[in-house]
Amino acid sequence: MPQKSVTYGVTRIRCHEKDLINREKMERMAEGTLDEAMRTLMDMGYGSLPNAAPEQAELMIERELNAASDLIREVTFDETTTDLFLMKADVHNLKLLLKLRLTGSSDTPAYMAGGCYSTEALYKMVQNSEYKELPEEFSSALTELEQSFQTDVDPARISMELDKAYIAYAYRVGKKGIAKSYFRGMADFSNLLALMRIRAMDGGLDKLKDAMLPPGDIPEVKLIQALEAPADGIAKLVAMGPAKEWILKGLDACQKGAGLSALEKERDNYLISMVQKAKFEENSILPVIAYLLAREQEAKCLRLILTAKRNRLPDSVITERLRELYGS
Repeated sequence: MPQKSVTYGVTRIRCHEKDLINREKMERMAEGTLDEAMRTLMDMGYGSLPNAAPEQAELMIERELNAASDLIREVTFDETTTDLFLMKADVHNLKLLLKLRLTGSSDTPAYMAGGCYSTEALYKMVQNSEYKELPEEFSSALTELEQSFQTDVDPARISMELDKAYIAYAYRVGKKGIAKSYFRGMADFSNLLALMRIRAMDGGLDKLKDAMLPPGDIPEVKLIQALEAPADGIAKLVAMGPAKEWILKGLDACQKGAGLSALEKERDNYLISMVQKAKFEENSILPVIAYLLAREQEAKCLRLILTAKRNRLPDSVITERLRELYGS
């Protein structure tokens, strides 16, 4: 029977860690054909689809992520922390549901499973414009969005405001440990990416402020200064805090023409670096969070490889964008 204890939770996670795809196996898939990559996944039992066709690759990944979320909910002994990480699925689904309703779209929702709320519950909330069951940050943001879109609907603003609500909620609930460091890092990289996009579009200060999440370790004033700074002066203003090394690497690659995908890669590498020490941790929630993040990082790498193979893109695309893996 499942037990809400550190020993039980960490032991169960250790049993599942052996099924994570390591760097060597990921690189072999990157070097082979699409069929070879699919065969590797099926031989591992990945996604529990033993005879999957290439067009079912996304289904395999979704099933593996869903299984990871189910495992986290089963073994957690700190629901406040694990729910904070699982809630990213709820944020995705709320964005989707509100956009579909306000625009009158009849598209079939591409729900993300594994959140803290069922899709049925979220659907009912959005249809009834009743959000009291959600944390205050989300209920306030959603109510304000509903009221502001009486005429024109701005789908991009829906995403931005819900991302802000998520970070604000994370800051309030996750005041220490991995939750604090992870969400502050995520906010900083999101703000850097917004800064670089707006600079590329010659956007102004208003656009930056609209897009900016509650800052982590990079103060808002530094981001504002970087908006008008020379390209070679951006790093001096914003490269700070625990993520400094990764920020410098990502910005350097951007300046050399790699595009924002380089900064996105360094963001993901930084966030996974936070949990590398979980391999040696036995008395905290860190190994449980690490397993969830490891599966998510693994999924990003698989999507990159399989998409590149399916579209016959050069292997250099994979090499340039492949993320670090947990335990590698």
